Amino acid sequence: EDVFNSRAGKVSLLTLHAAKGLEFPVVFIVGCESGLLPLKADLLTTSVEEERRLFYVGMTRARERLYLVRSRQRTLFGRATEPAASPFLQDILERMEDVKARGMSRRRAREKEQFKLF
Repeated sequence: EDVFNSRAGKVSLLTLHAAKGLEFPVVFIVGCESGLLPLKADLLTTSVEEERRLFYVGMTRARERLYLVRSRQRTLFGRATEPAASPFLQDILERMEDVKARGMSRRRAREKEQFKLF
């Protein structure tokens, strides 16, 4: 079944806080940019670890597909900016590379073990 047609015409827009306990076939997390995720605002004090936890909560709301979206250019207070990607995205990429490397190492170890049998 096409994921995009499973709830045709229905879109829910939520904050990460409001998403707790809910699940959706497809989740888009937008604003994956430094300054927005984790949030850095003059009037708000936020914990990077709390922001990371909320980001994780948001990602785990997706049952079938997850899209992490960032802007290459954003207008903020009338000025065009080019925000850096969220450091959380870099963390994900690094972990994916680690998992990929460990998978390759395990496969090579299995191959060596198999060669020992002959």
